[in-house]
Amino acid sequence: MELKESIDSHFEKFNDRLSVVENNVRLIQDEWSEFKNSKSTCDAKYDMNDIVAEIEERKLRSSNVMLFNICESTASELATKIQTDLDQVTSILGTFPPPKKVVRIGTPKPNITRPLKIRFDNKVIVKEVLRTNRNNDNRQFHFHPDLTNMQREINNTVRKEYKDRLARGESDITFKYKNNQPYITKKIDPPVYERSKK
Repeated sequence: MELKESIDSHFEKFNDRLSVVENNVRLIQDEWSEFKNSKSTCDAKYDMNDIVAEIEERKLRSSNVMLFNICESTASELATKIQTDLDQVTSILGTFPPPKKVVRIGTPKPNITRPLKIRFDNKVIVKEVLRTNRNNDNRQFHFHPDLTNMQREINNTVRKEYKDRLARGESDITFKYKNNQPYITKKIDPPVYERSKK
């Protein structure tokens, strides 16, 4: 009886580990599929090292979000500047969990407000923050995903294609995002409802 219980216990642990492995494989397949789509969009050639590095960088950035147009502190002490940024971000986030870290990106320049990189505990919070930002009526500030250099290159390429097509007279197209990947699609006219005749 004890042997059977021991075998059953080991079998359950094996199944649990197998489920974790299968889940990780699915995640890698999804990331690979997304990467291949990005790769074809920017029409560039990458070797396997580039692909692995890109996937890893996207994983690292998946718990980050960028915040633009937030005034910088004029204090001389670095600790005061960081605390001011953290207080502003916490106030803007409202009921969202506070970030793990906030940091200004870039070299300070006169009359230029540097963006803030905000790191959270996980990417679920990032998705919710970005989703909420779509309904943000206060255009004083705005959130964006923390994109890799390759993703920014893809964005620029697709945006340029979109502008070129508009310039050539294509008025029935629009620019959208899916999973942070830009694409051009046909506009969908809203349905027309006819008032019923009595």
